[in-house]
Amino acid sequence: MPLLIAAALAAPAAAAPRASETAGGIIAELTGCKAIADNNQRLACFDAATAKLAAATAKGDVKIIDREDIRATRRSLFGFELPKLPFFKGDDSAADTPSEIDTTIKAVGGAEFGKFVVTMDDGAVWRTTEPLPRDPRPGMPVHLKRGALGNYFMRVGSMRGVTAQRVR
Repeated sequence: MPLLIAAALAAPAAAAPRASETAGGIIAELTGCKAIADNNQRLACFDAATAKLAAATAKGDVKIIDREDIRATRRSLFGFELPKLPFFKGDDSAADTPSEIDTTIKAVGGAEFGKFVVTMDDGAVWRTTEPLPRDPRPGMPVHLKRGALGNYFMRVGSMRGVTAQRVR
């Protein structure tokens, strides 16, 4: 019985990718090629490393995102508190994260006590946490602004601003 448990515990370790097959390992191998003095060996090293990178990307093990993708992701997540995500590491685009955005209402749903659930053109869903003076309608412009202490303010058309919370 102990032998069976040891074999079961060893199986996941054997299935884990080697360091040279992970994104960090592939990048380290690729950048390590620069140190090779002989041109033919350096070219062969780069060819092998880029082939590994292309294969890992095609397999979905490695994703390559550029700064614009990160900015677009940050904008689409406006209103949510983000955890520390590893793919944002070393990224200075947080400074480019908007503190306010303008969008348009796609759909409106009623909530209790004069509050509303508002779906925006980009698919974001917000709920007002206080009543609006008038009913919002699809097509109306919306201005969302980050406030202090995690609050957000929503101004629909020319109505006064109210606090709102991102739902989805």
